[in-house]
Amino acid sequence: MGGTGVASSHYGTAALANPALLTHFGASDDFSLILPSVGAQVSDPDHLQNGVDDVKDAWDRYDNELSPGSAADLKQQLLKFKNTHASAQASVGIVATVPNQVVPFALMVKSWGTASVDGKVSDHDLQYLDDVANGKIIPTDADRDSLTSRAYGRAAVVSDVGISMAREFGTDGFKYSVGVTPKYQRVDLFNYNVTVQNYDSHDFRSSDYRNTSTGFNADIGFATDLNANWTLGLVAQNIVPRSIDTKEVNGLKETFKIRPQATAGASWHNTLVTTALDVDLTPASGFTSDKKRQFASLGAEFNAWQWAQLAARRLSPEYDAAARRLSPEYGHLRRQCFHRRYWNFPV
Repeated sequence: MGGTGVASSHYGTAALANPALLTHFGASDDFSLILPSVGAQVSDPDHLQNGVDDVKDAWDRYDNELSPGSAADLKQQLLKFKNTHASAQASVGIVATVPNQVVPFALMVKSWGTASVDGKVSDHDLQYLDDVANGKIIPTDADRDSLTSRAYGRAAVVSDVGISMAREFGTDGFKYSVGVTPKYQRVDLFNYNVTVQNYDSHDFRSSDYRNTSTGFNADIGFATDLNANWTLGLVAQNIVPRSIDTKEVNGLKETFKIRPQATAGASWHNTLVTTALDVDLTPASGFTSDKKRQFASLGAEFNAWQWAQLAARRLSPEYDAAARRLSPEYGHLRRQCFHRRYWNFPV
C-alpha cells in the first residue's frame, strides 16, 4: 500500500514486505495469487542520453575534420556532459499464498534492480581540445585516439525465490506472529564503462560487462495487533550480508553490498481506511560508492465496498525532486474479489 507494508500488508502480499503478516487472514479467506506486479522509477534531470548523443555527434565531426572549430564544439559538449547522472530502479514480483490455521505459507518470486549512468569527463581531454581550438596544438590521429572521457554505467539485479512461513504465538495474553522467508538469491552485476563515442545503451547487458553470484539468504519478520485498530511490525530483510565485486572493465570495478535491512512499521486501520508508517532503521543494499538509501514512508488507503481501493503515499524529502515516478497497479486475485494496489520503489 503506497510503498509501505511492514505493518499494513494484506496476507496475500505479506511475503513481499513482512512474512509475519501471513497470519493476518480472515475466516473466509483462502488461496491468494498476486499476479506479476511491476514498478519503476526513473531520474534523469540532466537528460543524459541526449548529452551522450550530442557528444557522439561532436566527436564524429572532430574525427572527420580535426579542426579548431570542431575541437571547440567537442569541448563544449563534453563540458555539458561532465558530471551528468541518470538512474533507474525497477521491481517485479509474484506471490501465491495459502492461509491455514497451522502454518500459513507463500511461494514468493521477486526481482529488483538499480542502474545508473554517469558522465566522466577527463580534464586532460578538455585542456587538449582547448589547445587545439586556440591553435596551440596541431591535432594528429594519435592524439585524437587518446581522448578518454567516458560514460560509466553500473547496474545490479537481485532475484529472490523463497517460501514464506509464519506462526502466531501467545504469551500471558499477548499475541504476536513471527515469519521467515528462506530464499535462493541471485545477483547479476553490470559494469559498463566505455568512451562516450562508443557508448551504446544496448550493450549494457552484454556478458562482457556482467558477472553473476548466487547464494542463500532469508527475511525474518515480527507483527502484533495492539488492538482492533493498531498493528506494529518489524522486519529484517537479507539477514546474511554479502559483498560482490563487479567484473573489472578497463581497470575499473565496483563492489555491491547486500545489506541486512531492518524496517519498523505501524498501521492504523478500520473497515474503510488503512494508514501506515514505515521507517528504515538501516540502509538498503547498494553499490559502495553510492549514497546510502534510508527512508521513512507514509501511506494511506481507502477501501470502498471491498472492491475498489485508492492508495496515496508520501516519502521523506530525501527523494530526488527531479525523479519521474511510475507506480503501476497490480491485480490481486482472491476468490471473486479484485483489489487495486500500488507498489513503489525508492530512488
